[in-house]
Amino acid sequence: MRLNQPRIAVIGAGIIGSAITYNLAIRGADVLLLDEGPEPGSGVTGRAFGWVNVINGTPDHSSYALWREAVAEYQHLKTALPEALSDARPGSLIWRATPQETEQLADLHRRAGEDIELLRRGVVAEWEPHLRQVPECAVFSRNDLALDPARLAGTYVGAALAASAVARFSEKVAAVQTENGRVTGIRVAGGTLKADVVVMAAGSAIKTLAGEMGIDIGVETSPAILLRYACSRPVVSRILRGPRLEVRQAGDNTLFVAKSYVDDGIENGPQAIGQRTLAVMKDELDLPDDVRLTSADVGNRPVFADGLPRLGFLRPVEGLYIAVGHPGVILAPLIGRLAAEEIVDGRRTGLIPDPK
Repeated sequence: MRLNQPRIAVIGAGIIGSAITYNLAIRGADVLLLDEGPEPGSGVTGRAFGWVNVINGTPDHSSYALWREAVAEYQHLKTALPEALSDARPGSLIWRATPQETEQLADLHRRAGEDIELLRRGVVAEWEPHLRQVPECAVFSRNDLALDPARLAGTYVGAALAASAVARFSEKVAAVQTENGRVTGIRVAGGTLKADVVVMAAGSAIKTLAGEMGIDIGVETSPAILLRYACSRPVVSRILRGPRLEVRQAGDNTLFVAKSYVDDGIENGPQAIGQRTLAVMKDELDLPDDVRLTSADVGNRPVFADGLPRLGFLRPVEGLYIAVGHPGVILAPLIGRLAAEEIVDGRRTGLIPDPK
């Protein structure tokens, strides 16, 4: 589908919607970005851990090759938009419950061609001196990045605005308007905004928007918790992932921990999980006495049953484009470029399934 300077509306200023807006804008497209939040990345993106990696993928899964392409895309982003990654920290250390399991993990990814290294206890202790329970060995994944997803979304939007895109925040989209089987615009509180193409990049909220048009795209939600802890000094230099803990530290010394989430009862609610996790951190790390939980936020990640994202024009409605899937932080730069290439140039990728 090739379009001649259409008016493109992107719904959702999370990391994927922001990346798409940027890539459209730098190609000269007439693009409008809308989000119901007050700023870029204020939804599930702001509740993402921020780990760009392949090491958590499975080499025999169809998503693995996609993740590798996505991580490589970050190197292009570093050149094209250096400020986007100015505060990113490289590298991660991962270990399993036993040395044998850790060695198997290293071998699995080494055979898949990844740039990883198996480090012994002495090196791990030297690199991360605040670890109390130093594993016998750990996998060092050197090309991983730890970053602030909301900040990256904001950088994308800032660059898009500089390239003449327009953004409207605190603007909830009520519906996508269609006529005779094609998109004509979007309905907001103040009326209707005309558009030739509508890109739905609003995460799990796409289910509602598409559902109002009688379309089921099959997206569901997978909740996770992002825990933030105030800390007065540096504790970890890289992302650390062991059997009990997944943690990174930002430049202002805030500690971030990612946890799965199932129950919102009192005993297993976000705050309770946050306090229990603090006890685990004190056992695993040499922490200052003033470390405290500052927030525990649940993010509903958009997922599909096959573990792959969806990207492309939605055939029943001409001009309706879908961009959604997990892990958004890893995939955003790649999805942003691929979506813009398809919308502006009509160049379709075979990397990501198109929506049915």
